[in-house]
Amino acid sequence: MSLVPGAPDASLLTRAIDGFSAFVDLTATALATAFAAGRARLGRMRAVRIEEREDGAFVLPGAVPFPLAAAASHGVPPEVAASLKGREVELALDPARFLFRPLDLPEGARPYLDGIVRAQIDRLTPWSAAEAAFGWTAPEPLGDGRIRVMVAATPRARLAPALDALKALGVGHLVLTTRQGDGASITVHAGASGEGAGTARLRQVLLGVLAAAALAATFASGVSGFLGGSLDEEQQTLDQAIAARRRAIAAARDGLGAEGAALRGLEKAKRAQAPTVLVLEALSQVLPDHTYLSALTVQNGKVELTGVSREAPSLVRLLEESKHFSAATFVAPTTRQPGDAGERFQIQADITVPFEVTQ
Repeated sequence: MSLVPGAPDASLLTRAIDGFSAFVDLTATALATAFAAGRARLGRMRAVRIEEREDGAFVLPGAVPFPLAAAASHGVPPEVAASLKGREVELALDPARFLFRPLDLPEGARPYLDGIVRAQIDRLTPWSAAEAAFGWTAPEPLGDGRIRVMVAATPRARLAPALDALKALGVGHLVLTTRQGDGASITVHAGASGEGAGTARLRQVLLGVLAAAALAATFASGVSGFLGGSLDEEQQTLDQAIAARRRAIAAARDGLGAEGAALRGLEKAKRAQAPTVLVLEALSQVLPDHTYLSALTVQNGKVELTGVSREAPSLVRLLEESKHFSAATFVAPTTRQPGDAGERFQIQADITVPFEVTQ
């Protein structure tokens, strides 16, 4: 807020410009998506399936095999190009392109498969989630409260030529799939091929309005330079008033005698105790994904954990290696009961103070 009546507030204009820029991005994306969806609905009657053979050629039902790499040089037969333009296309890729890995999980993991598989990709494959195109089958019950999914993954760079070629042919919606043996189809990529270009064009139009707002911000910045000296003086006066008020409060608190000493003791004890929310944040970084807590107690500078883990003996080491906990030890023997996904444990550890959670 401006401290001088009638003076423009440069910070307010800056916030308005930032908000408008975000509005431009959202509007351009929404319009491009709507246009792409409308064009796809008008231009396709049913999905077209293209299958990749073992020799790398692609086959469209009723057409001769063709290499997708020829799309950029107009080497695809005209009838094939015409049948793909604006249509939904399923590109069934050769399983030899993919690495298949089984992933066993508790039954309760069904609603969270997307996040779990994404977090496990770098463990199951040589690639990170950002580097890989991946998908998984529907969960298969294993009994004893366990399920299994088959994860298929391949480097995104390996799929780039096929994606670029289909974009060059003007397809509408693109789905990349594969399968292992006679198993169910696994989707590894899905999206509209032309939404990026449409968004860029719409954004260029909307940015014309943003340019006018930028000129207004420049003007406001110049005006604020003339008013800067006056604002600095007023800010200094406010700082001095706040400091005087704090000194008065401190003097009044010191004058309480025994009550003041007790109050200071309470404040010191409060600072010496790690907030429970920070303890929870640190534990979420230390404990592995296969570990589940059923009880948590934070008291007198100690934390006590009760739960189930597939590798309970390693938890003491993980807590000890963290800079937030020390003197970790089991306070009860680990046990396993029928139906458990791992061993039941009860561990106690000291909380390190001062407590700072690493972001």
